Amino acid sequence: MIYTFLYSLLLIFSLPFIYIYFKRKGYDFGLKERFTLYKDYMDSSIWFHCASVGELKAAYPVIKYFSQKENVIITIFSPRAKDFASSVFQNEKVRFLPFDLPIFINRFIKMYNPKILIITEKEVWINLVKISSKKFPVVSINSKISKNLPVLNNFSLFLTNSEENAEKIKRYIKDKEKVVVCGDLKFLGENRKDIKFDKNGKKIIIGASTHNPEEKILIDTFLELKKDIENIALIIAPRHLERLNEIENLLKEKNIDYSLRTKTDKMEKDVMILDTIGELSGFYQYADVVFVGGTFANIGGHNILEPILENKPVIIGNYYYKVEDLYNQLKDYGIISSVKNKEELKEKIIEYLNNNQSSELLSFKDLQQKIFKCYINNIQNLIKGD
Repeated sequence: MIYTFLYSLLLIFSLPFIYIYFKRKGYDFGLKERFTLYKDYMDSSIWFHCASVGELKAAYPVIKYFSQKENVIITIFSPRAKDFASSVFQNEKVRFLPFDLPIFINRFIKMYNPKILIITEKEVWINLVKISSKKFPVVSINSKISKNLPVLNNFSLFLTNSEENAEKIKRYIKDKEKVVVCGDLKFLGENRKDIKFDKNGKKIIIGASTHNPEEKILIDTFLELKKDIENIALIIAPRHLERLNEIENLLKEKNIDYSLRTKTDKMEKDVMILDTIGELSGFYQYADVVFVGGTFANIGGHNILEPILENKPVIIGNYYYKVEDLYNQLKDYGIISSVKNKEELKEKIIEYLNNNQSSELLSFKDLQQKIFKCYINNIQNLIKGD
């Protein structure tokens, strides 16, 4: 009651400012849906709640699996996520999450008759969980709960992405058996942007999201490799395009013939600079080895998952604290390695180019299947009441 009262007060005072803020950004805040001021009906449904675009992407394979068998209703919180969900989920109904007050939650449940509520990652609304849990199971998937809330005991199951997050949740709830480690749903994602590109028979190294001095390290390593590997080529994708001139000067100093992605869709020169925005994920399909930047430079690492989802071997430096959890989960599958210097980088590239990675890549596909089945089977068992 205290929470509901305080939430109501906060809503009254903040709503005009929130509405104006999103209106100026060009987004529809969806007040009609948040107040459930509309009529709709489903015989029964599987209810997914994803707060953001990232959570929608994580839950995508699970949502698509159940939408082939059941009516699916997806609620989201942010206007940007609503636009994204409406474009991606054509056969599923997408609504804004009602404001977290009993009258709106109950009205929503009456319209869509959910048999289960599946909440992605760390979104916990107190009335949403308490009211729903009295009527049907509430499940957290890819769980990343980091706050101790009494309402966590109302969840029927936590399907977590890692042992670390599982241990955190177990400290917060009474029934430890509710926590199951399935693995990270992001391992199942597909983020590729389809692009037109001709490898021209080259073995391609991609330096992805690079910083100073990583381009120089890559260029020097490439020149060493080229002495023994004639058909090798390098693509440099700098993290910040304003450094383009700096990278071009490095190549000119070494008398290296290079091209810009904006000028060609074929690997004709020794080096190409990816001087476009949003194409990097599409280039991974053409790589033979990928170095992910921000790891020789003390940045902490960038997205290592995108090239791995393309089954490409990945190399990083020794500054990877921002992606350490992912690295630790993946390193035993033989498709990612950390190196300390230029010499180790060269050795690891040669190893990846020469070795047949098929067994390791198959092992990673087995991991993906295991993760997917863990989520699906546990959710299905709850729906059946097992």
